[in-house]
Amino acid sequence: MKLLLVVILCIWTNLSFGQANKTFPIYTLEEALKIRKDSVFGLDLSRNKLSSLPSQLYEFKELRYLNLSKNKFNRINDSLSMLSKLEIIDFSVNKFEAFPAVIFKLIFLKEILISRNQIEKIPEEIKYCEALKILDLNDNPVGDIGSGILTLKNLKLLDLQGVMYGPTLHKQIMESLPNTKVRLDPPCTCME
Repeated sequence: MKLLLVVILCIWTNLSFGQANKTFPIYTLEEALKIRKDSVFGLDLSRNKLSSLPSQLYEFKELRYLNLSKNKFNRINDSLSMLSKLEIIDFSVNKFEAFPAVIFKLIFLKEILISRNQIEKIPEEIKYCEALKILDLNDNPVGDIGSGILTLKNLKLLDLQGVMYGPTLHKQIMESLPNTKVRLDPPCTCME
């Protein structure tokens, strides 16, 4: 009977992670440090005024979801790549001027939420995030989407709202990603 219960739990867990949603508990760091490290799949470090990652973070090898939003990050070091199972990462409302390069080493990422920063370009290396389904760059001054994003076959949503584009660039972005829902503000003829 115990074996059957374990099998059912394993199947449920795998099905839950197959969806890019959070169907598991999300803990604060303080809560997570009190339980078994391998049972922590979601961690919320938002609103902690962090500018660097806490060293305890790397104890959570099974992490799938990491919320680092509303902090003071302007860069992230490569040690984040130790959390190789990450599927969803939220860097929204920080101080990034460029994509953290470590993102491109996290090949299982399905969602990158990096809205309300100061990112001007989507780097070519985004092509290494082959599992990516959602890229939220809302309210970033992105003027160059690059060509790396065009290779992402699984990309379902690209959010570039909050930036004013002229009709030519607006049309070019929309036509470049025909299989992706692209959220853009209406074009402005004042930009041409």
